[in-house]
Amino acid sequence: MKSPVYNVKAVPIDKIQANSYNPNAVAPPEMKLLYQSIKQDGYTMPIVCYYLPEVDKYEIVDGFHRYTIMLKHKDIFERENGMLPVSVID
Repeated sequence: MKSPVYNVKAVPIDKIQANSYNPNAVAPPEMKLLYQSIKQDGYTMPIVCYYLPEVDKYEIVDGFHRYTIMLKHKDIFERENGMLPVSVID
C-alpha cells in the first residue's frame, strides 16, 4: 500500500465537494489568519479527499477550511488558477 501523501494532484475546485459530517467550526479571526497565511505562503498542505467515480468528484476528508478560503477569496482562486492540491485516498 502506498500512503496517500504520495498521491497529490492539482484538482479544479469545481470537482471538489464538502462532506456532510464536518464537525469543525472556525471563528472569523482564525479564518482571517488562515487566509493571510495562504495569501503569503500559498497552500503548504494539500487537502485530503476520497475520489467518487460515480459523480466524478472529490469529497473532502480533511481541509474544508483551506477549500473554503479559495471559494471565498477571488485573489487566491486566481493565483492558484482554481486548482487545489489534493491528496487522494484510494
